[in-house]
Amino acid sequence: MIKVGVSYCDSKLENYINWLKMAPVEVEPVVLSYKELNAGELKKCDALLLTGGDDVHPEFYGEPEREGDKYNRERDWFEFKLLDIAFSKNLPILGICRGLQLTNVYLRGSLIFDIQTVVGTNHRKDENTGEDRLHDVFVFEDSKLFKIVGEKGGIVNSSHHQSADRVGENLRINAKCSDGVIEGLEWAGDDRFVLLVQWHPERMKDSRSIFSKNLLDAFINSIIQK
Repeated sequence: MIKVGVSYCDSKLENYINWLKMAPVEVEPVVLSYKELNAGELKKCDALLLTGGDDVHPEFYGEPEREGDKYNRERDWFEFKLLDIAFSKNLPILGICRGLQLTNVYLRGSLIFDIQTVVGTNHRKDENTGEDRLHDVFVFEDSKLFKIVGEKGGIVNSSHHQSADRVGENLRINAKCSDGVIEGLEWAGDDRFVLLVQWHPERMKDSRSIFSKNLLDAFINSIIQK
């Protein structure tokens, strides 16, 4: 059985767990929580899934706090420890939303503190319905992501107000929105599997979407082939 470490988030954790259980092989999710301080459990796992949640504290990329933003330094430090372990053991890493942002910062990248302020577009949930916003995504044809999804673009769900700005060391962009916002990053070399996306594949309404199912399949295959 494959064991995947899943970083704890305060809401919708079950979405990630249920998504993993849709894999074509049996998967045991292992919840890793800053509340339990159980990072060592990742050493017994085959891969790491970093979930969404609060903003990464801006002190980690040299920016000030901003009023109204939600931070959790305890979670940040704990998940940096998870990344320490994952990189040292060469575990496959899949980062979703905050997971992309955290990994980018861990690798000395930076973030756009608020897309609507800086770029002028809105990637947050729909204010009227409370549901994920939908927008286009364009996949770089020379990327690993393109090999995974097999398409140059499509529609993804969105629920974030930050995004990668300066790209972290050894990462490269694999997808953008039409407004220029980075929607995906990946490891630039072939020596490890690190796939980071800004959308939420675990809760897309169409679970068969290439931007959901194909990502899960690629993540699981990276574990099997390791």
